[in-house]
Amino acid sequence: MEQIQTLSTIRGREILRSIYRDMRFERQLSSTAVLTACLRICIGERDLMRYGRDDITIVHPLGLFAGVSLWLQEIVNRFYFSTISSLVYLGAAILLLIVGAFRFTSFIGSEFVVAGIALEAGLLMLLFVIMFFSPSDDYLDPDAGGAEDSESELNQIVREIGEISSDYAAFSNQVDDVTATLSSLAARQDQLIEVMRESTRQNALMVAPQPQLLETMQKTNQALHEFTETVQNLVGAAQALRREEVERSVRQEVERLLAGRLNDKQ
Repeated sequence: MEQIQTLSTIRGREILRSIYRDMRFERQLSSTAVLTACLRICIGERDLMRYGRDDITIVHPLGLFAGVSLWLQEIVNRFYFSTISSLVYLGAAILLLIVGAFRFTSFIGSEFVVAGIALEAGLLMLLFVIMFFSPSDDYLDPDAGGAEDSESELNQIVREIGEISSDYAAFSNQVDDVTATLSSLAARQDQLIEVMRESTRQNALMVAPQPQLLETMQKTNQALHEFTETVQNLVGAAQALRREEVERSVRQEVERLLAGRLNDKQ
């Protein structure tokens, strides 16, 4: 039987990781069951025989706070960091989709945007907690390099989130430029419509005369009609005068002839 003072020693950490691998990969237990068992071991278990193949006894259990810290360092950080990073990526993608749909459609309300921001903030907080409890003694561990890899992955995540934010800001600026261009085109279209409306009105006035012109034409027609009647009256009067002149001439000639004959008879 092997005794160790506490799981926080290098040997205790090796045993904890060995128990995790045995339960997860050899016994094929679920992640929830393995995480729960490892948390119990870190907090207060003394006899590790039922969890592994070796008879190991822990003299001084770590307790709640130190046990949770060790559990986060040796189990969650080492074996689930990639999963948590993937969830952070997924939350960022969901947030971008919600913000884009909220900006360009009316089907997404502001409560979805708030929920997306809360989800991404929670995932980033979880990632912060995992990174905060990264192992600090990996140089004494055969599995050295985990913390450096975790820090590198965190820096990569932060850099990619910054790139996503920059791309989204550039996209927003382009959308604003397109919106301004569309507004300018709409204003020009309104001006063209007004010009076409005025041109159509002028053409309609050219085809259909104005009311003043129609009234003037009616007055002119009436004046011409009255002038025609006056001319006709003048022609009739002239003809009557001509007949009277002819009759007078005929009468004078008859009187002259009659007077001549009377003179001859005398």
